[in-house]
Amino acid sequence: MIRIAYLCGYGALAALGEALVARPALTWVRAQGIFHTTLAWEVPYGALLAVAAAALALFTLWLASRAAVGRTAPLPLHAAFLLLVGLCLSLRSASGDPRPPPDPAPLLLDAIQVAADQLDQSYAGLYAPDASQFSSSLAQVRPPPFRRLGRQVPLHARILSGAESAQLTPLPDDQPGTIYVAISPDRHSAWLTAESLTGILQLPSGRPAIAEARSGTHSAPGTDPALPSYPRQSRK
Repeated sequence: MIRIAYLCGYGALAALGEALVARPALTWVRAQGIFHTTLAWEVPYGALLAVAAAALALFTLWLASRAAVGRTAPLPLHAAFLLLVGLCLSLRSASGDPRPPPDPAPLLLDAIQVAADQLDQSYAGLYAPDASQFSSSLAQVRPPPFRRLGRQVPLHARILSGAESAQLTPLPDDQPGTIYVAISPDRHSAWLTAESLTGILQLPSGRPAIAEARSGTHSAPGTDPALPSYPRQSRK
């Protein structure tokens, strides 16, 4: 009877510890983009929660296997188990609830605008941009919350020469956060779009967010190309 009570008590403690840390730990693991790019949830102490959840599960299985063959765990193992449960309780209390990521759409719209400004500033009778010239400008934009393999996916530009219109489908192997700069064959026009998590960024109306540049001026994403948005002279 005492042995059954002992097993039930330790099982209840293990279940309580796992119940507290499993959800935020799994949220943190999914937010690392291990298998594909994903939105990065903010999970305070996420790595510690994941380690604690895995350690508690393994420790519980180890104790259960010893009990199954009639072997009594030594006192230090009991103390370690209880400390691990206490660690789970403390981490869960300190971390709070996972916080969802911000909407990436406004950040991608900012990136399109900044890239369009850079494109027009380099206009000298025709558009002949290089992807590297956008790096410093896009680095000043707050990046969207995309994550792949535990790292934030940076904004970057991809130049598409000889295009007849805007790029409206993501190209193979491109990550969300790619700014497509499609240059017309005569190099007097260009169209800028951005890849989001589910495809090319769209406006609330459902239309693709396209900034069209013509001869040194450009429209804001999704607006009439006849109403240009002139390049900003400086950005802080």
